[in-house]
Amino acid sequence: MRSILALVLFTALQISNSFGAKPITAHLQKVNVYLQGAHLYYSEPIYLQSGNNEFIFENISPYIQAATLQANSKGGLVMETRHQVKYREKKQVANIYDKAIALVLDSMEENSYNLQSVENHLSVLAQEKKMLLGNRLIRGDSPKDSLPVLKESMAFTREKLNEILEEELKWNKRKNKLSKETTRLTNRYNQLILLQNGTIEENGIQAAPIQQVIISIYSESGGNSQINFNYFIQQASWVPNYDLVASSATNQIELKSFAHVKQYSGINWKNAALTLSTSNPMERNIKPVLANWYIGFQQYRKYKALKATSMNSAMPMSRVTATDSYRENAEEKNMAADEDLSEYINITENLIRTEYEIKLKYEIESDNKPHKVMIKEQNIPMILAFAAVPKICQDAFLMGRVTGWEDLNILPGAARIYFDGAYVGETFVSNQSTNDTLDFNLGKDKTIVMTRKKVKEKTKVKTIENERIETRSIELVIRNTKGIPVLMNLEDQIPVSQNPNEIKVTLIDGDGAHLDELTGSLKWNLKLGAKESKKITFTYEIRYPKNKQVYGL
Repeated sequence: MRSILALVLFTALQISNSFGAKPITAHLQKVNVYLQGAHLYYSEPIYLQSGNNEFIFENISPYIQAATLQANSKGGLVMETRHQVKYREKKQVANIYDKAIALVLDSMEENSYNLQSVENHLSVLAQEKKMLLGNRLIRGDSPKDSLPVLKESMAFTREKLNEILEEELKWNKRKNKLSKETTRLTNRYNQLILLQNGTIEENGIQAAPIQQVIISIYSESGGNSQINFNYFIQQASWVPNYDLVASSATNQIELKSFAHVKQYSGINWKNAALTLSTSNPMERNIKPVLANWYIGFQQYRKYKALKATSMNSAMPMSRVTATDSYRENAEEKNMAADEDLSEYINITENLIRTEYEIKLKYEIESDNKPHKVMIKEQNIPMILAFAAVPKICQDAFLMGRVTGWEDLNILPGAARIYFDGAYVGETFVSNQSTNDTLDFNLGKDKTIVMTRKKVKEKTKVKTIENERIETRSIELVIRNTKGIPVLMNLEDQIPVSQNPNEIKVTLIDGDGAHLDELTGSLKWNLKLGAKESKKITFTYEIRYPKNKQVYGL
């Protein structure tokens, strides 16, 4: 008998444990945020009965991707993980809101009677006004010898009409007040109906369904244990953002890297450990496959029009570069750091991604607004040099030149620039450059003056047989009005021929310039002493058939 009773109790315990589990509010412990998407990690202490156990967890994002749900437990074997949506049970019609609804309906009925009374008064006043203004004396139908009567009638009409208009104004004010009350009562009635059937809650927020994660665990011996589960959502992202704080005293740039984290997962991330990853699970992870490349003879006669169409469709599309990823509208904060940030950030790298584990606790609300998270700080040596393109702009730009930038693990992102304590402006930092040097614009300098003009006596056109030869000479003058020497990177150009067999461009004298023959770029690296001026003159010629016109000159 005892064994049968024990078996019954054990079976009842198993059934209760499997199907009568009380929901547990799960606490978000950690979030891995990707460039697009996030992984949410939970960890909860549990007690396992021997046999089958079922646990129901709430505080789950409504955007959970159920296929990514994973779980594990110490002391037990996870048999099943699943996601379900629990809808709130609607309340019965006869409940605590019945009395409130009845009172509102009574008020609405009383209000409608008051409105009808106001309408009646306004109707009577309208009839009085009509009768008053319809008097034959007022219409001018009186005999000619009744002028005194007319005057008395007009005085009476004026007095009476003012009384009627005052009454109309009073009743219209009351009508307006009653109309507002009707609107308020109607809204209250609709709200009470929604509260009664469970569509909304007391705070007016729509009663959303409850997201649940259900985990079944088998344990042989039972006891205290821990359960961990995680899942992926798409509704989160982060973008890199930078502050470049340059100093002429130290010839260094302090690179401060931030992340603007956004999420609208439906739950707030309170005191959750953040890890920022440079990978993007939303991208296709499929290696492209080359198709066979066939060639053959082009059939012009029959498919001439088709060829023109296909060539037009094969034109490469212009590339759009997203340089305006994000602009922060908030006021700039004091960027002084009292402690070494490396104490709070752990950086790990592998073959395909870099991860920044943030040891400080952040609260990221589910508002889809950017939340600023500090990542790292680096001091980078730089070379200060001025740069100018006088053909376009006769201003000198101070540049901070950084070498070895490949080791900085830079992702493309917007950057704010500060120089010697002053805010300079914004730029865009990119890691797509193939140059060894990365240049940061630190602002304009009006103390370096420059001019650019044609040298008339060296600019000429002549014809030799069937060839026209144009010779042009450009003079650049740069003056350093500072009391200290400066470095200057100067740029100009000569044209590039698209028909090199017929149009030939030759640099006759570059005055020490470095020529890039593919682009026609001319560059000079100058050192200007204090108060020093330098003049650079370069000359080039263009040869082309005299019977043809050259565009672009």
